[in-house]
Parts: sequence; C-alpha cells; structure tokens
Amino acid sequence: MHRLIPIHLVLCGCLAAPLAARAQSPSAPLQTPAAQSAAAPASTPAAQPAAAATPPEVSRSLFEPTWHEFLIGGRFTNIDGDPARYQRYQDERSGLLFSGFRYAVDQPEGNYTFHALADYVGYRDQQFMANYQQVGKLTLNGTWQQIPQFYSVDTATPYTGGGGTLVLDDAAQSTKNLNSYIPISPKFDLRERRDVGRVDLLATPKSSLDVKASFVTQKHGGELPYGASFGFGNDDEVALPYDSRTNDFTLGTEWTNARNMLRVAYNGSWFDNRVPTLTWDHPTQLTDVAGAPGHGRMTLWPSNSAQTISFGGYTKLAHKTQVTGFFSYGLRSNDEPLQPFTVNAAIQPQLTLPRANTEGSAHVFATNLSLVSHPVTDWRFSGRFRSYDYNNETPATSIPQYVSLDASISSTPTGGPDLFAHSRTTFDADATYTKLLPFALGVGYTHNGNGYDARTFKSSGEDMFRLSADAVGASWMTFRAVYEYGSRTGSGLDETTLTSIGEHPEMRQFDLADRTRNRVTAQIDIVPSDAWTFSFSTGILKDEFSNSFYGLQDSTGRTFSVGTDYHLPSGFLVGGSYNYERYEGTQRSHEGDSSDAQFNDPLRDWTSDASEVVHYFSIYAAPPPIGRNTEVRFSYDYSHAEGSNVYTIPVGSPITPPNQLPAVFNKLQQLHIDVRHRLTTKLAASFSYLYEPLRIFDYAFDPSVVNSIVQPSSLVMGYVYRPYTANSFVAGLQVIW
Repeated sequence: MHRLIPIHLVLCGCLAAPLAARAQSPSAPLQTPAAQSAAAPASTPAAQPAAAATPPEVSRSLFEPTWHEFLIGGRFTNIDGDPARYQRYQDERSGLLFSGFRYAVDQPEGNYTFHALADYVGYRDQQFMANYQQVGKLTLNGTWQQIPQFYSVDTATPYTGGGGTLVLDDAAQSTKNLNSYIPISPKFDLRERRDVGRVDLLATPKSSLDVKASFVTQKHGGELPYGASFGFGNDDEVALPYDSRTNDFTLGTEWTNARNMLRVAYNGSWFDNRVPTLTWDHPTQLTDVAGAPGHGRMTLWPSNSAQTISFGGYTKLAHKTQVTGFFSYGLRSNDEPLQPFTVNAAIQPQLTLPRANTEGSAHVFATNLSLVSHPVTDWRFSGRFRSYDYNNETPATSIPQYVSLDASISSTPTGGPDLFAHSRTTFDADATYTKLLPFALGVGYTHNGNGYDARTFKSSGEDMFRLSADAVGASWMTFRAVYEYGSRTGSGLDETTLTSIGEHPEMRQFDLADRTRNRVTAQIDIVPSDAWTFSFSTGILKDEFSNSFYGLQDSTGRTFSVGTDYHLPSGFLVGGSYNYERYEGTQRSHEGDSSDAQFNDPLRDWTSDASEVVHYFSIYAAPPPIGRNTEVRFSYDYSHAEGSNVYTIPVGSPITPPNQLPAVFNKLQQLHIDVRHRLTTKLAASFSYLYEPLRIFDYAFDPSVVNSIVQPSSLVMGYVYRPYTANSFVAGLQVIW
C-alpha cells in the first residue's frame, strides 16, 4: 500500500505565511514580565500597560491595559453545528466570567515589583501568572496554564474499561455482526487537556554573575482518537486513554564582563507515560485461536529521560569582531519492558524475547560556532559552523521471526530492528557590501552535510548559494530581496532497505533524495508619512527531484501579501491585509505484485497531482471616540483554503481507472466587535461580540461518509468534520483602580 505525502507537509517551513484561525489553533502561551513588562487582555490589542502607580486618567484609552484592572461579567455563547471544533483549544461556554485581572505593586524606592494576572478563571483554558522582582538581585516568575483539546461530541463506542484495557460485550462479540454494537454505543465527549506549570528563577549575586533555574511540569490526560488495527481489512477506532507527566529542569550560571560571556547549564527532562500499553477486544472474535486473535495489544509511547550539559559564551576581539560558541552533550535513555511478540495465547510456539528491557540509549553531541566581523566601513562578514550527532547506542538485536497482526508467525524481512542514527554538519558564510547606498548587497554560501544509519542513503550533501539586496539609510522605506539556489545529492544508496520491505528499488524518500531548489523572497515596507504604512511581500519556491523515479517528483509554492495601515495621533486607526498562497506537487507510484511482469511494467505507474490554494483577508479599525466616553474596536478575518488531488494512469494501463476524489476545503470567518463606555474614572461598561462561521468538507471525515460507527470492515467512533456557526457575547464591567 502506497501512502501519498500531503504537499503542504513537504513545503512546511520552506515557504509559508501562517494564518490566524482561532478555532483551529492552540492558545498562545502566557507572556510574563520576565520577557515583557505586561501581557494584554485577550480581548484587546497588545499594548504596554500604564505604570502601576499611575492613577486612572479620563484621557487614557479604555483599550490600553493597566496593571490595576479586571473584567467581571457574563458570556453567552450559541453554537449551531459542531461545538467541539469551535472550542478545539479553548473553552467558550456560557456563564459568569472573571478575566483580564491585572495587579501590580511597585515599591516607591524602586527596590522591588510584583505583578500578577489571571484570565478565564474557572474555565478549561484558565491561566495565571505572578512575577516578583528585586531590582538587580532576584526575579521569580511563575505561570500555570490549561490547554484543552475538544475533539468531538459525535463520538460513540461500545468499548468500556480503562487503564489501557478496552473490552467489548461478550454477547455482541459472539454474534460476529458489527451492527450488534450500535445499540450499546452511547455518545460521549472526546476530550484531552494539558496542564502546564512553570517556575523561573534569576538570581544576580554580583553584577557580572547570573544564576538561572527553571522547572516546567506538564500533565497530559484524557482520551484521543486512535487506530487499533487487526489488518487492513479489519480495523478499529478507539478512545485511547492517555495519562502522562513530563518534568523539565534547567540550572545554569552566566558570567559576563564588557568583552566576554560564559554560560554553563544542565537540563534534565523526564517523560512518564502511565498507560504504556493498549489492549483491546476484537469486535467479531471472542476467544483466541490460531490465525484469529480475540484481542490485540500494542506498545504506546515509552517513558524516557534526557540529560544535557552545555557550555556557551562569546568574546569580543579587535576590528569589531565577535566569536560565539556553544557545545552540549546529551544522554537519552529508555529502559521500558519489552512487550511479548503476541497477546494471542493460541499461537504456538510462543517466541522468546531477546531480552527483558529495551536498554535503549543515545548520545547526542551538538556544536555551534559563529563569527561576525565588521573590519572596515563598507564590509561585514559572518560565518557559522554547526554540528549535531545522534549516536544510537541501543544494543543490536537479532529477531529472525515475529508474529504478524497477532495471527501468525512470519520471518522478519530486516532480521531485527534498525538502529536509526543521524548526523548533521552545516557551514554558513556571508558577506555584505554597503558602499552602494541606499542598498546593501550580500552574497552567501551554505553547505549541509548529513549522515544516516539504516536509511536508503548513507549520506547527502547540499550546497546552497544566495544573493541578497537590502535598503539601508532610508527612513521612508525598507526593502529586502533574497535569491537562493541549492543542490542536494545523496551517496551510498542501499536499495535493499527498500526491497526488503516490499518497496520498489527506484522509490526515493523526499527528505533524502537528490533535489534542486530555487527560492526567491522579497519584502518592501513604505512609510510615505506619519499616517500611512504600506507593505508588500512575495515568495516563490521550486523543488525538483530529478533522480526520483518513484516518490515526490516536484513541488512548488507561491505566496503574495499586501497590507496597509492608516493612523492618526487622535487614535484613529484603520488597516487591512490580503495573503495568497498556492502549493503544488506531483508524486509517482506503482501498483502491482512482486512478479517481474507486474513489478517492472511501466503501464502500472500512476501519478498524483496535489494542489492547495489559500486566501486570507483581514481588516481592522479603531474609529475616533464616540463622544467623550465611548470607544469601539472592529476586526474581520476571512480565510478560505481548498485542496485537490488528481490521479492519472497511462493510456492502456491494466489498472482500474481511479475515481477522482472531490476537493477538500475549509472557510473560516471571524467578526469581532468591542465596545467600551466609561461610566466613571474607575468603572467602564464592556461589550464584545464574536461571530464565527466555519464551513468544512473532507471526503475522509464527512458525515455523509462516516454515517455510522459501523463501516464495511471497521468499527469506528463516528469522529467527523462538521461545520458550525458561533455567536458569542461578553458583557461586563471593567474595573480600574
């Protein structure tokens, strides 16, 4: 079975403009005073809060946050459609609301400060922060944040139990009829949640010495949709119980003077999965027999740990030159018990495990060296060397046989697990010439070298050249354009890594395959006056995989954006932006069995042309105050994404002509209106309204396709993509003191 790679994953990180999609994106992390002096309330534009000791002033905008305020009121939310997708990473239930709490104490002599904030208190996405600072001596910061993930209200399952063991009703199993599970499958809300706590400490015993420590703990619990298969012709979907804890601790010290810095640090990370295995009943097989297991078992994410020691620093040399270095050594370990080859007791003989525990370990070495020099007026040079070595020290294990799908004993095609490992070495060099004002011209070169264990190529090398132009010295315009050309070539090809698992020897994996890349990016910002700002940007990416007979053949990306802002000293602001993105890619695959006649028949080749187009439009406005006491903020966002796949077979092909899949799309709109009216110098009425409709279609998860928990050969939970229209009102009092 060949699985196509979504083209947007191929291009991710190469060329993209992220879209703001509130219903689809996790909440942003808290901004703490250690990094920023204030975090703006969620319903207002980010702004620098007024000083804590400053009393409220009538002239101050009600949308300008202070450190002495809170909002108390009520939220009224109506959702027509899928409430889970609207609240994917947030909690927008109706009820009393206490949020936007900001409090600060500044000691009059300036010896210490204290800041605290709280948002959405009592809801599933509540968050809190506190910061205490003794100026120049000690900073202590703490945060706690809940991040919910709401999957579905449509899900239903006949499985019961917990702790990683899911069972079915014996009578229903005995009927060997999947329809018998429908009446005993109640609907339930499918949710999970992360609780993240963090404490940061910065102590400065001397002006040249800092001691830093941080501790982060994250609890992750709930249930998530998970595939539990007995083979391609008999698969299940279950609500996977999940319960894990991750703890991270960092301790470091940093010494600085006018010309040098040295930092030594330790980082430890521990992941504990309290549900290490999943066992589930077979829907139509009550007891174990050879070739037909009564239940299945799989290993989930193993508990593991990572320890890292690092050294870093810089020194300033003559001729405006600075050298910076970073070195680290890490140890990764996992010693969880190995699971038996099968849970099916009817299979004989039972295969013996090679050892009791994983005994997994890896050594990680990382280096980062850089040099920046400005020796003469018109020239600037920089260079960087980076290396990363992941050495897999897990003992080699011979496993000549295994149990396939808990049904039968088979020979292992690879003879045992592959010990994957890799290394990366990168060298960058850049030179910039600034004599030709108002432009600065740059030239650069990058070499990426990669080594692999147990991959199709033993190594690959990529050389990338770039030219750049920047506008300098012009206050009314900034400009940057970059052209990059890269060529990647692999060596040490081992086609047996493909043929041993049934792949065609001419198959290539896109992250290793020979590739030629051309990329152009440009951005210009124009400020013709104090009131106006214009910005334009564009990008083009073209990747070609000329030596990949099967796999990804080529991919392209194009982006364009334009935006403008108009603002006046009176506070009037209006602006808007438009973004366009288009991604395309072609993949080639092959259908046929292992016989020479089919394996090498070009008429059995087929291709998939994937494309994705995204339009994003945004406008916002802050009109002048209405009278002396009323202010309004308005914003509207629109995004529409559509993707398609077109399958093609050669003329005369023996392959059954494919049924073309329909296009997938999603369209999200957000209309947000905020109104605030000053009642007194310390009290204001606040009203906000959010209108958010989502229209979505995916042929794999549409209710017209997944119309029951029983599918032709599957028992699923009924998880689907449904549209919604949400109207949310918040009315309350903003208290400022």
